[in-house]
Amino acid sequence: MSIAAVVEHGFELKLSYARARLAEVERMRQVYLASLDGMPQREIAQFAHLSQPSVHRLVARARVLGAEHESLEEIVLRRFVEDSSPDEMVERLISFENWVPRIADPVDGVLAEDSQQALEDLLEDGFISEEEIDRVLDARG
Repeated sequence: MSIAAVVEHGFELKLSYARARLAEVERMRQVYLASLDGMPQREIAQFAHLSQPSVHRLVARARVLGAEHESLEEIVLRRFVEDSSPDEMVERLISFENWVPRIADPVDGVLAEDSQQALEDLLEDGFISEEEIDRVLDARG
């Protein structure tokens, strides 16, 4: 297989993953919002083509993740899917309201759920560049 074909397939596979992940997050958010509005889990399950236990798990996970708000992952993946400007993405990341600072616990080390680590994970997956992360972190101080 040629290098060009590998690059093309790699891009298409990453794009497919990003679309699927955004759809998964949106589904979780809609299930969660329906639950918050008082819709019974059995009805949500019927509309979402899920089992009631799956709805319960999605609601619990969404609650923990704060799914009513857009995530850093969504901002980055949307830029990739929509092929929007890197500058727009960086500005949205800089102004992200739910930023969780990196906290070092003397006993446990760096605590989970820090926003910088979320960006570093997206860097490892090839969805954001080091330069873009540096711009965000520099602007956030």
